[in-house]
Amino acid sequence: MNKIERAFIFIFELTIAAGNFFLVYYFLKHFNLFYHLDFFASKDMIEAPQSWNYYKYFFLTAMVIWISLLWRRREHQNLNVQSYKATARHLMAKGLLFLFLFTSVSFLLKFAFLSRMFIFVYTATSIVWLIMARWIILNHAQAAFKKGHGIRHILLVGTGRRAQEFISHVAKHTEWGYRLIGLLDRDPKMKGEAIAGYRVIGTLEELPDILEKEVIDEIFFIAPQTWLEDVRKCILYCEAVGVPATISTELFDFEIASKTPKSLEGKTYLTIETRVPKGWRLFLKRVFDIFVSAFFLILTSPILLGVSIAVKLSSPGPVFFKQVRSGRNGRRFMLYKFRSMGVDAEEKLAGLQNKNEMTGPVFKITNDPRVTRVGKFLRKTSLDEFPQFWNVFKGDMSIVGPRPPLPAEVEKYEPWQRRRLSMKPGITCIWQISGRNAIDFEKWMDMDLRYIDNWSLGFDFKILSLTANAVFSGTGK
Repeated sequence: MNKIERAFIFIFELTIAAGNFFLVYYFLKHFNLFYHLDFFASKDMIEAPQSWNYYKYFFLTAMVIWISLLWRRREHQNLNVQSYKATARHLMAKGLLFLFLFTSVSFLLKFAFLSRMFIFVYTATSIVWLIMARWIILNHAQAAFKKGHGIRHILLVGTGRRAQEFISHVAKHTEWGYRLIGLLDRDPKMKGEAIAGYRVIGTLEELPDILEKEVIDEIFFIAPQTWLEDVRKCILYCEAVGVPATISTELFDFEIASKTPKSLEGKTYLTIETRVPKGWRLFLKRVFDIFVSAFFLILTSPILLGVSIAVKLSSPGPVFFKQVRSGRNGRRFMLYKFRSMGVDAEEKLAGLQNKNEMTGPVFKITNDPRVTRVGKFLRKTSLDEFPQFWNVFKGDMSIVGPRPPLPAEVEKYEPWQRRRLSMKPGITCIWQISGRNAIDFEKWMDMDLRYIDNWSLGFDFKILSLTANAVFSGTGK
């Protein structure tokens, strides 16, 4: 379960706690309406709360406590690997802690107007509603994973007893959302063998080739101590290319990137990964992408229609140029742009390679003869990039992020350059505001990695403002 989904769940649970407050208040305030339904033995057993002018302070205090409990303990980080019993225990413990904290705060703030009945009824019903909501979420997650949505493709390094136990846990807990691609072993003779129903697809030395050919979101290292040196090399490679690596903490301990403990079925593992966006800021980044892309597409629809007509009339061929690009961790998606070249542009590319102005596995020339007259205007004004806001709305891209490369370009990357795929690609980034063709390929890659390592919402807004300036001044092309 990713950070955006966890943030949604946090907001959802907080909304339940807030809504339940008003529900309980209304019920106790108007208990006489319910008493006539013969649900209760005595009308006097319920103490009605005082007016809302008093209870609004109770509400604000309760919400502050719920925010700290629902977010501070960070259960949302491992929501998809929790069992139903563990979920119920966690939320019951939260409810009891809420009761203790709130009664303590009420005593210190001298909330003498509070109804004790209200406190106990609100706490008990909040626990029940939160447990029910969490179970519904877990059931929904399992159903989604069974349909293939949100699945994380994992590779397992190790074939021993502990690795086989992990395989059985993954098979049993579909709510974890893991799909095992295969196993790696140090012995070449093990290649092709079946371990607990999964095939050994290669050796540790073949890890770089496997990562280039397969979509891998995370690698689990559950190997014996004798593999220490080989595993260490694999971890260093994972760090270089930006693929998260989760290892058993008993294996070894050393300083590399950031380390995050992860608990699965009572076993402790360690995720070692380079810096990537996390938490509520990533959630806000996605919310920003959705709203801005939707607003932009609606606002500029007349312009998009006009450009479509101009492209269609300027030269034969489709309005949109579609091309497969590599997204986060190598996921491929279809990128959309307004067509700015003739339909035979790809056929002419080979004859122009000697004029390439860029180093590395990319092609750029200042006066590309394949560009149409309308295409030159579209490129100068960046209008050709506007359809990519649809890619942003779909979730393939972000507004700000490293530009999505061609799969053929990725195949030529050095290991350290592959780390730029560890973040969702974007329409604009540091390279777009720094001269583009005037910057060589290696420096371009350095810029993208600098963006990833120093990412923040403020950094995104700064890049957006500089991008707007580059577009209006004509320096962005």
